Amino acid sequence: MAKVVAPVSPVERKLPAPLWWTLLAGGLLLVVFAGYTVWADVWTKAGVYLEDFRSYVATGKAVRAGMPLYEQGVSALPTIGGTFKYTPFAAGLFVPLTVVPKLLLPLFALLVNLFSLLAVVWISLGSLGYARDHGRAAATAALTALALPLQPVLMNFTAGQVNLLLLLLVLADLTGRNRWWTGAGVGLAAAIKLTPAIFVVYLLLTRRFKAAAVAVGTFAATVLAGFVAFPRDSAAFWAANLADPSRITGDSDATSPENQSIRGALARILDIPDVAGPIWIPVAALVALAAFWIALRAHRENRELLAVSTIGALMVLVTPWTWTHYWVWFIPFFVMAACAAHNARTWYPAAALAATYLLLFPWQVGTGRKEIPLVGLVILPAHHPPLAQAAAHALYVTLALALLLITAARPTWLHPPAKT
Repeated sequence: MAKVVAPVSPVERKLPAPLWWTLLAGGLLLVVFAGYTVWADVWTKAGVYLEDFRSYVATGKAVRAGMPLYEQGVSALPTIGGTFKYTPFAAGLFVPLTVVPKLLLPLFALLVNLFSLLAVVWISLGSLGYARDHGRAAATAALTALALPLQPVLMNFTAGQVNLLLLLLVLADLTGRNRWWTGAGVGLAAAIKLTPAIFVVYLLLTRRFKAAAVAVGTFAATVLAGFVAFPRDSAAFWAANLADPSRITGDSDATSPENQSIRGALARILDIPDVAGPIWIPVAALVALAAFWIALRAHRENRELLAVSTIGALMVLVTPWTWTHYWVWFIPFFVMAACAAHNARTWYPAAALAATYLLLFPWQVGTGRKEIPLVGLVILPAHHPPLAQAAAHALYVTLALALLLITAARPTWLHPPAKT
């Protein structure tokens, strides 16, 4: 009679959870949150706090009033060009915001982003194999407190953007156990902001055809719902050139330091404001091939957080126009690096993490419109030395490419194998 061998389940990792550490982590989160309220007050007094979130509320009101969303010169939304930038389905999602009392809207935007950030850190730790215990809760509080001041994260809170929520949808969908609805989070994220559709390619490459079908089906259902609810706006949106960056930015100039994509970096290096597709697309394609190979290998080695984070970084790199607040995909890498530094027997990982953290910290580099502070080395103003300015303006692209190199050469540095 053949002997039945039971599969060996991975051993859950444990994080320290003494009372003093738990209190310190919670206290750190409260201190950072209090600091953020001071920061938010500066922007509120200038009248520019939650500008993007206010545009979502205005879109919801426009939908209820039957106003067009995508017609230049006709739509009158508080956005660049006056038009809505996301899908008609996303416009429908913003309608409920119109019934929230005005005084509660800032609190709602803040809580959604804070919950999303906490959940992303919690899920990332779980994907690394850490148990659901007090140690993981304390680490989540501490890492959330440290992540919130990072320039891409801070600007999502300040503008009231949706990138943290989209990150959560994708991460929760793809790093957990495979279920019949796996892929729905990807489809829903792509239905709001088209770029997460790149994860369907990842699902196909990893031979998760059912999840890919669920993602595509979810996305298709939202498109159909958009046509049923808003036929005119849906026809206008899907008939447009969705790859045209001027749809988002109002013009074709890619050289702004706010554009932290491969296209933006090449535009600045070559000094070509409207850098043509035949120049930047081949470079992006080479990076994409490398990133998909890295992600596929990480998936086969059961390093799913590393695989999904790699595709997320690729998504932001190859988008024609990438605002700095898109780079919330640094957060899972930050969590992985923090855990690697905690487990390392030398000080080098901690030093590398600290140096990178300081590069992403929101140092004030100038003053913008209405006297609001300009923060982040990535938008270093022109009065600095040209070499320093060029390096700063390529900062996020450089960091992302460096992360891809690390994941290709030493994946265990960021995502060690599961204990057995």
